[in-house]
Amino acid sequence: MSHVVLLSKRDLEVLGLLEMTPATAAHLRQASATFSEEPFRDERRVRERMLALSNAGFVQSFPAAVAGGGLRHYYRLTATGYRVLHPDRDQAPGRMIVAEISPSRFQHAMATADVIVHTLVSCHAARVQILQYHGDGQLTLGVGEYRQQPDCHFQLGHGGRVFNLLFEIDNATEPLDSRREQSIRSKLLGYESYQDWVLRVWRDHGRQEPRPAFRVVFLTRGVNRANHMLWLARQCARNKDRRLVYAATQDAYLGTPCAVTDPLLNDHHGHWRALCDAQPSSAFRREPVRLSPPLARASVF
Repeated sequence: MSHVVLLSKRDLEVLGLLEMTPATAAHLRQASATFSEEPFRDERRVRERMLALSNAGFVQSFPAAVAGGGLRHYYRLTATGYRVLHPDRDQAPGRMIVAEISPSRFQHAMATADVIVHTLVSCHAARVQILQYHGDGQLTLGVGEYRQQPDCHFQLGHGGRVFNLLFEIDNATEPLDSRREQSIRSKLLGYESYQDWVLRVWRDHGRQEPRPAFRVVFLTRGVNRANHMLWLARQCARNKDRRLVYAATQDAYLGTPCAVTDPLLNDHHGHWRALCDAQPSSAFRREPVRLSPPLARASVF
């Protein structure tokens, strides 16, 4: 039985966050620092409000087993909650917005949620505008044999410039140097091909718009894997001067309050870069990282 709930502005912002990503009470409390009204003071108050929204039919709660035992609850929109956000849309929300997360995808989904929420908070703190967003499965970049679906896409505005950032959250489940469709090499070649295609279309149309560009941001579980990805990105780069790929560890990104403006990532030359860099052609004054191939490279098949 549903209960009548009068939705506040904060409630609507909660629903908006759940359209972007599944979220736990911890995520919602963290993200509430960006809300226009008073943030949640603790997770207990988050859970109380989410229970009211769930009883009213706007959100749903799911349990998930976590490593070491126990359950972790997370929240998703319902079709009713989606219609509150989009009253003029006739189509139902996609499964990636309302469906329960499969156990095999749960760890990745929560790692991606960590990154999304931290990016929102970092943008808010640095007064970086969020111009556009696409969640998991909502953006497909296709050219030739390649089809890339980043885990999320942020288009940010800062200092009069626009930054398109495609995030790949890596939990070391995919091989690095392989011809498999989901290998890191295949992803790198796909993004290289798409950037070449975008630039070719831009030139064919007389370069009337600003030069189109994006960055692919790999966030890994360990420093060595991040550096090996960048070494591989340098081998795959068709233009060695084009800084297409950045990488850092998830811990470094999540542990940096101003993650979108601080130089915490490396490019394929090992130089330090910021996601929103007003001067992308100049390296930050930090010693570049020396990149090297993996000690035992995977066989190519």
